Amino acid sequence: MSRITNWRRESRSPTLAYRNTETGARAVLHRAPDSYRYKWRGAILVDGYPVWSQGYETKDAKSFRDELRKRPAPELSCPECSNSDVATGGKTADGAKTQRWFECRNCGYEASSRIVYGAER
Repeated sequence: MSRITNWRRESRSPTLAYRNTETGARAVLHRAPDSYRYKWRGAILVDGYPVWSQGYETKDAKSFRDELRKRPAPELSCPECSNSDVATGGKTADGAKTQRWFECRNCGYEASSRIVYGAER
């Protein structure tokens, strides 16, 4: 199998974690909380903000690596003005859950993300 461009593996067990060598983004495939529909969750996080996530029935590492090959350099950019200078932050929602948000420093656009569970941070 070919190497995953720009991603370096950080751990195998219990989660499968990668770090992007150019942007510092994290990609993690981990056991999801019981409230999730699927047992495993794959996510790409840029500055703690989830830019991609997908549920899996099993720990399907091959499909997860295929997704990383499609996304060699994930970015967090503003949907309004395509500015890449985006500030991120987080507010505690409930226990291990954190509500993430981001703000564009160029046009002032603000948006909140989905709730991110502790294992995805």
